[in-house]
Amino acid sequence: MNRVLSILSIMGFLLTAESCRSNLEEVPLSFLSESNSFNNADDATTAINAVYGRAKAIYQMPMIVLGDLSGDDLWIRSDADPITSEIDQFKYTASNNYFDTFYTNSYITIDRANRVIENVPKIAMDTKLRDQIVAEAKFLRALHYFNLVQAFGDVPLVTKTTTDVVNVKIPRDPAAKVYGQIIQDLQDAEKALPISYSAAAEIGRATVGAAKSILAKVYLTHKEWANAAAKAREVIDSKTYRLVPDYQDVFNPDKENGPEHIFSLQFSCLQPKYGSAMAENFAIYFSYPINQTGGAFQVTDSYANSFVAGDYRRQVAVITQKTLANGTVVQSRTGPHLDKYWDPNACGAAAARNNFLVIRYADVLLMYAEALNELNGPDAEAYNAINLVRARARKGAATGPQDLAGLTQSQFRDAVLQERSWELAGEGHRRWDLLRTGKLLEAARKQGYDPSEKYLLFPIPTFERDANPALTQNPGF
Repeated sequence: MNRVLSILSIMGFLLTAESCRSNLEEVPLSFLSESNSFNNADDATTAINAVYGRAKAIYQMPMIVLGDLSGDDLWIRSDADPITSEIDQFKYTASNNYFDTFYTNSYITIDRANRVIENVPKIAMDTKLRDQIVAEAKFLRALHYFNLVQAFGDVPLVTKTTTDVVNVKIPRDPAAKVYGQIIQDLQDAEKALPISYSAAAEIGRATVGAAKSILAKVYLTHKEWANAAAKAREVIDSKTYRLVPDYQDVFNPDKENGPEHIFSLQFSCLQPKYGSAMAENFAIYFSYPINQTGGAFQVTDSYANSFVAGDYRRQVAVITQKTLANGTVVQSRTGPHLDKYWDPNACGAAAARNNFLVIRYADVLLMYAEALNELNGPDAEAYNAINLVRARARKGAATGPQDLAGLTQSQFRDAVLQERSWELAGEGHRRWDLLRTGKLLEAARKQGYDPSEKYLLFPIPTFERDANPALTQNPGF
């Protein structure tokens, strides 16, 4: 069975189901039934594909809105969706639809992963493939719990299939307990996931490198510096990944799933409904010589102006004008835009080929540098890791970001945070980076907002609390 095509085919079901609501939607019944859907290897494949498929409802817009717009790299035009602007401006409430979308689809994904974990081990099939599929499910469950706990703090920890309304009425569990499950799932996944996949149809599935990389980030977020450094070092020492020479190639849809891409959710132009909306939402808002609506998401002036002279990443990522295929030059009417996701061969307005880059090798190098610095201050290995990323940004020129040296621990900490902004803007990381380093409120105030400490967590969505009275609300909401 072509497993990638199966993932894509399931998306039609997922997209039509997204707007449906029920009392069970926090941890809903899957469209799979254990009694008739877990009989053979093909059934196991179909089930794990459904987990990957649902993850796409979170990665793209919800992850960009929550992970980047609530930071300091991106903003949304004032004439765009007011619900999104609330998040950008730190004025959001528990009724904001993005929180419900993020929360609900995370638990749908987790429930599907739970079904795989519970039922696939019972199937008489190739043992190695069976263990791999279960490991994929544990990886995806851990990834989504990691997203939830960063966003909301304490959340319900559900590791069994939910089949009735009584079991859905469960309270939030302490974040520490959720982190414990995340770490266990990723450690289990490491043991059974492959290094890579030889068949083209398998590309996009979780690998041992993906599990180690996410685990390194979990440790980093949990301030387990030694574990974070050790796990990131395992990824580096594996020699499986490397920085591609040209930063622009990281985002080129024709060069996706390359040596830098550790884990990406796959989008395609096989049919428009399988495409990504990233290109449309970041597209330049045209002005002269033509008027045409573009994407609502833009980079902040502070981000656009923060680059060192000669940094190639600014040339790739930040634009104020665009040359179209017919040679027409169009200029933005609203300031600089992020150009990472431009796809000239998209198959529709909201159907580009851009994969969502969940984690890539540059991220791992910067995590390694951060963890080493938090342990003992910047040492030679920490400098080497961050300077590899900076060297690519020079693109062989004498100008651009030079190698760092001679920094204090505090200076190096700030340098890594800034480097992550330059390198990873618009990839869903900025809020979590600012939270991890205690800089979120400070960064928001520099953008002209004045958030209180309650905005360090997102509110539990109103709809979910109405459906589940056992859910408490975060302070201040």
